[in-house]
Amino acid sequence: MIKKIYLLAFFTLIVHQFAFSQEFTLQSAGLLNVGRSSQAWGDYDTDGDLDLLLSGDPVSAPYVLKIYHNDAGTFTDIDANLTGIYNSAVTWGDFDNDGDLDILATGRSASNSKTWLYRNKNGEFVAVNAGLPDIGSDGAVAWGDYDGDGDLDALIAGNYSCRIFNNDAGTFTDINAGLPPVSNCWVDWGDYDNDGDQDVFVMGDMGGILTSSIFRNDKSTFTEVPADILPMCAGSASWCDADNDLDLDLIVCGFDEYLEPNTLIYQNLGEMQFLCMIPDMVKTALGTACWGDYDNDGDADVLLTGQNPACGSLSSHVYRNDGGFFFTDINANLAGAERGAAAWGDYDNDGDLDIVISGISGSGSPVTALYRNNMGSNTFQPNLPPEIPAGLVSTVSAHHVSLNWNHVTDNNTPASAVNYNLRIGKVPGGNDVMPAMSSADGTRLVTMPGNMTNDTAWSLSLPDGTYYWSVQALDHSFAGSQFAGEQQFTVLNVSTGKPQSTVCLTANNPFKDQLIVQSQKNCSVEVRDSNGRLTGRSVNHSKFHQFDTSCWQTGVYFIKSSAGNEEFVLKVVKSH
Repeated sequence: MIKKIYLLAFFTLIVHQFAFSQEFTLQSAGLLNVGRSSQAWGDYDTDGDLDLLLSGDPVSAPYVLKIYHNDAGTFTDIDANLTGIYNSAVTWGDFDNDGDLDILATGRSASNSKTWLYRNKNGEFVAVNAGLPDIGSDGAVAWGDYDGDGDLDALIAGNYSCRIFNNDAGTFTDINAGLPPVSNCWVDWGDYDNDGDQDVFVMGDMGGILTSSIFRNDKSTFTEVPADILPMCAGSASWCDADNDLDLDLIVCGFDEYLEPNTLIYQNLGEMQFLCMIPDMVKTALGTACWGDYDNDGDADVLLTGQNPACGSLSSHVYRNDGGFFFTDINANLAGAERGAAAWGDYDNDGDLDIVISGISGSGSPVTALYRNNMGSNTFQPNLPPEIPAGLVSTVSAHHVSLNWNHVTDNNTPASAVNYNLRIGKVPGGNDVMPAMSSADGTRLVTMPGNMTNDTAWSLSLPDGTYYWSVQALDHSFAGSQFAGEQQFTVLNVSTGKPQSTVCLTANNPFKDQLIVQSQKNCSVEVRDSNGRLTGRSVNHSKFHQFDTSCWQTGVYFIKSSAGNEEFVLKVVKSH
């Protein structure tokens, strides 16, 4: 009897493992096999499904940079006439705020090393002479609005440099951010401190010395924080709220200073503190580590590819998030690859995340593999988009605008883990001030979190005019809700005769148990939370104001000062 029980248990385990191994099925997609590659999902033609941008070296043919149009799961090269590159980095982003996806790419072509910017004009891609630096092999690129002016700025690293270029109506200017000069690198944007602006993660080789650093964005000045992240190069990193506690955690993979592959997760504890977690995952370099909820259970799982410590060993794994930073390898039976890239994306619109992997295989030949998520062998259900955000409120003070909305719920993702995507335009439904990179019905054009991450508030300065805005919610599977009912606000300062404010507030930011506000002239002060609720008021006309905030919830707050007919608004954040 005992023998039968053991046999039954063993059989059940084998069936369970086999079922998990069948969740992802290799597709015959007709994609070109490429090594030393990069790729990105994006709906360039806004037809509702994800197309694929793919670069690399096919070995038997010239280097490529191709766009594959997705037509119900059939992929066709559109012959976009883009310069072929390898050892490359590519990304989609709407840099000109016209509602469609443009391309930023860097790498090595047959004749030179450059950085290319292509503008999407009704599905035709035109090279733009943007004056961006020639990076070449093993660089990195990322779009992000670091200054909150509504357009995408460019973060470009490689060739022993790392620079931020401010986008002003399509003109790019180096802001001299003072980021470390790196090669064999990775960069990414993420608001790790929840203060409403985009911070920067930089990883790479500074000429024999490695770095993995977080730079805090403080009014467009970038300062390195003591995060104590293991210095690495030749890998990747990805921000995500992995523990659903309203702040961004970080997964990093790459070579350490001894040229050993490693994979680490850093839990964000708040107050600029990160706890290094050593996950039960394969150590990897020359590959990809990225978050995505493949099983629609509301938490972020991990896709991990690249070279492993054993000489010549390559692998690709999906790790299921079981909570508490515990992960289980589901034995997805994916092709191992290095010197390439991997990405999540629901290419067949069936409500779950599929996978594409490219790079050099264990045999040394190039590979591009598309895997469909079958769902049926597991208990999870098709993912539904989150609820539509509510409680949209705008507050205008001179040229300063504060936008707020409420947290939403999702069928699987906890409310604390839902992220948000904001659009602002000068016409109803417009994206020309801040692009959402989503269709009008909420369908996401790219497989990445929203431009607000977990924030439910945003502030920016705008010239006179009437503006239209809305926000949508996104979950860990990058599924987007419909946009909330459109709101509008008017910025009208010059014609009112109000002088420009000279109050000029400063505060301890972030703050914890006390908020101290100081100004250059006597004023009264009120503080409101991200939902517009009054949390503190000081009517004394003074240059110094102090609030006991020990019972305030963590999050974003807005300080408004008044001195006669002058007003000033300052955004601050209460940390854990």
